[in-house]
Amino acid sequence: MSDVARSPGASAAGGGEVTRPLLLACAALAAAAHYALAAGVAGVGAPDPMVVLAALAIGADVRRLPPDAGDVAPLDWLIFAAALLACMTPFRIAAAPALLCAGALAWRCGGVRGRSAGVLLAALAGWATKDGAWAELASAPVLAAEARFTQFLLGLGGVAAEASGNRIALADGHSFVVLRGCSLLSLAYPCAVGTYALSRLARPAEVVGWRRVAAALGLVLVVNSARLVAMAASPDAYAYLHAESGALPVQVAWAAILILAALPRWRRR
Repeated sequence: MSDVARSPGASAAGGGEVTRPLLLACAALAAAAHYALAAGVAGVGAPDPMVVLAALAIGADVRRLPPDAGDVAPLDWLIFAAALLACMTPFRIAAAPALLCAGALAWRCGGVRGRSAGVLLAALAGWATKDGAWAELASAPVLAAEARFTQFLLGLGGVAAEASGNRIALADGHSFVVLRGCSLLSLAYPCAVGTYALSRLARPAEVVGWRRVAAALGLVLVVNSARLVAMAASPDAYAYLHAESGALPVQVAWAAILILAALPRWRRR
């Protein structure tokens, strides 16, 4: 007979052990199901590659958590209840706090795997609010900064341009507007989260190096800046890259950046 004392509040009916990983799995599944049901089949659409990578990494980390990753404390039950309460609302936006609560449970499991799952769940919570009104307000200064930077790069190439807000006016009379769909905003977040998740899948025993995420963001900045300059300088490039036909090269570049940043082994100095 084991002489290890069990927490009195950590046993379910029938003698089954309630653990933090079990609470985490239930909360994460409920939050994901709530998001799909609230958004509807048409609203969910095809899964974003970042979401797929993050879900795979979260699942792998949770599966590798030790079953006795800490006794279930009253705070764990409170966080779990908050996640389920958020899932009971009919609004899609409630998926964000539900996922955030699941991330808090993962973090409390401790260790590299618990913290990594917590980071990724919190990242998905942020992604669930990407279409909110606050995102539109926060994007305005970023779009204006990208327009000024594009103007600067055009000037280096000998193309006269003037930036006002997120609009770039060229000397030949045509103008280019930097929108969220062609901005760094549409690529930076999923690229950072995707790099983190892919690193976890490739090296589950290691702490994710934030240098990899920084390297991925740097590559995205270079590639997207070149894309904005091409679209601003050439109406033909704008018509191709700004249309649906330009989505494929962007996705290929996104995948290549993730692979280059996340998979190769870097020498430790």
